[in-house]
Amino acid sequence: MSMKTTTHDMPRNMNRRTGLVLTLGMAFGAGLGLAAVGCGGAQTPAPKNAGNEETGTMGGEATDHDTISKAGAAQIIPKEKKRAISADQRADFDKAMQRYQAAKKSGGVTGSECSSVSDAFKQVADSSPGLPEARFNQGAVLAECGRQEDAARIWQGLKYGPAIANLGYMAWKRGEPMEAESLFNKAIETDPLHSVEARNNLAQILRDKARHASSMEEKKRYVGLAVNNLRTVLALDSNNLQAFSTLAFIYYDMNMLEMAKLVGNQAINKADEIATGKFAEDKIEEAAEGKAGGKGGGKGGGKKAKKEKDSGGDDEGGKLAKEVNVKEEGTGVTSTMKKQLAVVYNTLGLVELKKKNISPAIGQFKKAVAMNPSLAEARLNLAVLSLNNRDYNTAEENFRSVLEMQPKNFEAAIGLGVALRGNKKIEEAETQYNSAQKLDPSSPWSYFNLGLIYQDYKDGQKPSLHKAQDYYRQFLGHANDKTSESLKREAEKRIKDIDEIYVALDEAAKMQAEAEEMQRKAEIQQKQMEEQMKKQEADEAAAAAKGKEGADKGGGAAKGAAPGAPTAPGAPPPAGADADPAAAGAPPADDQGGGGKKKKKKK
Repeated sequence: MSMKTTTHDMPRNMNRRTGLVLTLGMAFGAGLGLAAVGCGGAQTPAPKNAGNEETGTMGGEATDHDTISKAGAAQIIPKEKKRAISADQRADFDKAMQRYQAAKKSGGVTGSECSSVSDAFKQVADSSPGLPEARFNQGAVLAECGRQEDAARIWQGLKYGPAIANLGYMAWKRGEPMEAESLFNKAIETDPLHSVEARNNLAQILRDKARHASSMEEKKRYVGLAVNNLRTVLALDSNNLQAFSTLAFIYYDMNMLEMAKLVGNQAINKADEIATGKFAEDKIEEAAEGKAGGKGGGKGGGKKAKKEKDSGGDDEGGKLAKEVNVKEEGTGVTSTMKKQLAVVYNTLGLVELKKKNISPAIGQFKKAVAMNPSLAEARLNLAVLSLNNRDYNTAEENFRSVLEMQPKNFEAAIGLGVALRGNKKIEEAETQYNSAQKLDPSSPWSYFNLGLIYQDYKDGQKPSLHKAQDYYRQFLGHANDKTSESLKREAEKRIKDIDEIYVALDEAAKMQAEAEEMQRKAEIQQKQMEEQMKKQEADEAAAAAKGKEGADKGGGAAKGAAPGAPTAPGAPPPAGADADPAAAGAPPADDQGGGGKKKKKKK
């Protein structure tokens, strides 16, 4: 039986506005389920042996170690009448138990061994009508082998509390809660001394009724009945961790946080006492004695001497000492204890979460997962808080584990998508959101998250943005009374933002087109200029070539000129062949005075 409590918003890592990703009623329940007696787990077929001849109870006298005092228990539960059990009957029962335990050690009670072990208890039950435990175990073995119907036939009509309680458990498993509740009440009325399992299961049914009560008065009534049953369980069995864990969650659910924390811590201490066989004050005493022994040397006194003094040396004292020694050996932390402790740690995590102590809450949920990795509620709680803390790896790991156990868990499916997106696994996140949508197409959350993917993590172009808008509109279309108004406004704002982005994109496209046109014209002008320059360079080259050709022709007429004779344009031509050789080196004629002959220079 699981339940949901509070709603938590998961922040997302965005470059744009911060928005909400996931606002779900996560499964924060205590994870308590109805218990069958002697079926599965590490339990033996009979949680009690052949019965206590003195009182028939599972515990001893009340002590100050008990969380809930046994004071007044005699008024609640009648004392069991002494049963006449012979030594032979007890020996036969013990042999049947040993056979069962040997089968368990060798790999489990299966096949033909199942019938033979069950028959061993049947023989004891047939010969000893005063041992209903034997008849119960006959059915419990068959139930463990999967032969539920055969077990039910044996238990029907048996006036023994655990047998009736198991019939109630079977009814609950079939989806018949009213029949289950009726059978649990019948077990309590028929056999109040052996009603631990029936009361534990009834308390959980009453707890769930309280959670769905239509009025506070009705809720208080159901809670009162549940608490009374749990107190009675602890009066019968002060070590019953399931009663502690259920009681702690009821107090949490009633917002009695300090009481929930107190009972939860008592459960942890009780488990430690069971595992180690030592009470808290024993440990304090041992620590004190250890210090004293270290100072005073081995005086031979201490706890051992104290016990011997208390024993008085008589048989009664010797028996007490033996029981204490056995208890001090402890049971170790069994798998059944771990499951109940996991529920306790999960509840303590919820208490811290309600107080807004996030880090301590995460620590408690981690302890719960360590104690029982199969407690889906604890993993889901750890995953959600890890997501809020942006610890995407832890979130992804635990959401995946929840989905392995509960493939149809919509919250885990959505949460895994958020964790994948946080780890930048965008394509996987989109696939995960689509898977979640198939699990519950009516839920709005997959549509919102898909909108985020297409708006913030795709290419930012119109087709992607159009798809994002479509998802946001589907989200609004599927919104219900549990959908927060702020998230609806967020979706509406995003749709509007995308419309504005469209305008911006159109404007940008227009500007881009204008820029491209200007660039095109500039390129054309550049090309024209380059072509004009090329033409001018070609013309100049042609003119130069033409001038050179004329010069080459003029050089041919001056073929007889002496080397070094001037060839520049406009230079006087060289003397002809018929010129006076003497005039060749003469200075130029002085043409002043109209070109007459130069006067001779007087000597």
